[in-house]
Amino acid sequence: MEYTEQRWLSPQDLEDHPDFKIAKSTQAKMRMQGRIPFSKIGNKYIKYDRHELDKWLENNSVVSL
Repeated sequence: MEYTEQRWLSPQDLEDHPDFKIAKSTQAKMRMQGRIPFSKIGNKYIKYDRHELDKWLENNSVVSL
């Protein structure tokens, strides 16, 4: 699967994506804490916007000295 062309990612996609590799359990904790951008469809489906995740990564990067 070509991830760079895929805008909307499922929790499984985010876990498998080479740029993210965030476990589904960690994603759930981060969502509950409001630490990761996501969209919810109804009460069941979670989707992540790749554009928002890229911004999130840029804004949350840590530069080591």
